[in-house]
Amino acid sequence: MQATRQRIITILKEKGQATVDELANRVGLTPMAVRHHLNMLQADNLIDSVELRRRHRPGRPTYLYKLSETADMLFPSDDYKLTNYLIDEVTARLGKEEISQIFNEIADRLANEAPSIKEHQHMEEQLTALVNFLHQKGFIVQWESTGGDYLIHVYSCPYRRVAKEHPVVCVIDTHIINKMLNVTPTLVSSLVSSDNHCTYLICKTSST
Repeated sequence: MQATRQRIITILKEKGQATVDELANRVGLTPMAVRHHLNMLQADNLIDSVELRRRHRPGRPTYLYKLSETADMLFPSDDYKLTNYLIDEVTARLGKEEISQIFNEIADRLANEAPSIKEHQHMEEQLTALVNFLHQKGFIVQWESTGGDYLIHVYSCPYRRVAKEHPVVCVIDTHIINKMLNVTPTLVSSLVSSDNHCTYLICKTSST
């Protein structure tokens, strides 16, 4: 990102909000130059603005600028490490069976958000519904038919970094597939095992 815009973002993060004049003083530019950078940041959906009320005063309106929710992603985050610590602590206190049950219950909650499978719906329609639901949850996933069976390929998982440290997290994928398709998938490749992606086998005989 251009250095002046990065500086403006940092100032807004520190102050919470600021006017053009305040930003101009901080970055050492004219208000006109700062407005140019603010326009660019607004075009990228990184800042929001609100007009300040003025009482019978002529001239250009005064705006307060603040960071948008999108801009929050520009700042460092280490949520996955905190999650790792949390799973370590819970596992140490409750044991592996309990932590597995916790993730099964999390998967249940996620699966309950999925659309219900319609009666007599073909397996391929169910697979498409599954893929669409997982896309909404941050997965990159596809399915294919092969030799009369089906393969579900998970190319990216929103929990992949945590799963490398705690494979128990992968029960979420398996449980959602089981709940939505009413079959038990067989894991044939895994990102956790350094494969390029996770693949689950759905046997046609088990899905009928």
